[in-house]
Amino acid sequence: MNKNNKLKILYLITQSELGGAQRYILDLTKALQEEYKIIVAFGEQGHEGELAKQLKATNAIYYHIPHLKRAISPLNDLKALWEIIKLIRRLKPDIVHLNSSKISILGSIAVRIIRGYSFINSWPIRVVYTVHGWVFNEPLPPRKKKFYLRAEKFTARFKHKLICVSEFDYQLALKEKIAPPEKLTTIRNGIKPINFLSSNDAKYKFDQIVNRQSKIDNRKSTILSIGNLYPTKGYEYLVRAVKILVDNNYQIQAFIIGAGPEEQELKNIIGQLGLKNNVILAGRIDNAAQLLKAGQIYVCSSVKEGLSYTIIEAMQAGLPIVAASVGGNPELITDQEQGMLMPAQNPEALANAIVKLIDDPNLAQRLGQAAQQKAFSDFSLARMIIKTKSVYTELLNK
Repeated sequence: MNKNNKLKILYLITQSELGGAQRYILDLTKALQEEYKIIVAFGEQGHEGELAKQLKATNAIYYHIPHLKRAISPLNDLKALWEIIKLIRRLKPDIVHLNSSKISILGSIAVRIIRGYSFINSWPIRVVYTVHGWVFNEPLPPRKKKFYLRAEKFTARFKHKLICVSEFDYQLALKEKIAPPEKLTTIRNGIKPINFLSSNDAKYKFDQIVNRQSKIDNRKSTILSIGNLYPTKGYEYLVRAVKILVDNNYQIQAFIIGAGPEEQELKNIIGQLGLKNNVILAGRIDNAAQLLKAGQIYVCSSVKEGLSYTIIEAMQAGLPIVAASVGGNPELITDQEQGMLMPAQNPEALANAIVKLIDDPNLAQRLGQAAQQKAFSDFSLARMIIKTKSVYTELLNK
């Protein structure tokens, strides 16, 4: 333990743009910074990323790791490894808490190298890794999947605890023999209550933000989806589902809120399918969750998920949800009870599920109300914080 009274926790993450893993770190930082000395370090996007900006607003301590990139790059990865080693040696944290697959590998190797020095015996550093969905479940070439699986297995021996955000990921870790059961635990994501705008106010504000492209048309059924524009989010399948609905004479508009490398590809697909008036890429919107009541249906078309923050937000908003049955999504909503689950990468199934909600408003209302109740009872931020603190306490008392 550090000589001052506060334990020191270093959160490491690959990127500083605001996705689910970054939000997780931000929530933990805000909740724990009075009790612990919290430090955050990140790579890609650096000080320009939304995570950095929000950390600055909370007066949190943070560092940029210049050569830490999301993509595999042997030269940058070696440089980043050395930067991480230097940072850990300088800060001397009690716990290094890793988030995202890339930093999971580099961070745990860095700690292992540091432990090789004889002076380190008096510094019992602990390593925690939160699995925000296993990377080998992503749509990657088989060789990359094998590489990441082997890397996770190899570096798990350098970690003291692996936190899975869903039971799906926990069971997959056991199946693939990534780590023994005593190193694994499940702590599902949680969020605090959201101050939603009313439906009319949300629509008005939403129109102000996106009026350069397209306003909400009250004559159409409005679909919302929030997420970074990555292949894992499967937005191509949502776009193609909208095409099916339009071809069957449904009045549909879908707003995808987020930014990312798939933006141009999605624009091309939208243009090719003649859907410029039906699918709008709204870009990144700050506090987008507050606007959820501007929509009638929430869709998660992902091909891989850990435990989706945005689905929990939509649940709190009381929206009927259509989600791909991947990762932790079935733990959030049970099909026909709190939402509609459908196979991933299947525009026809997605379109059929949306049709059921449009054609049966009573079903949509019932599912939305049930989802809202479950969000508040099962996925609170307080529960997540308490369980995470218990992991820290357990490790430091060993």
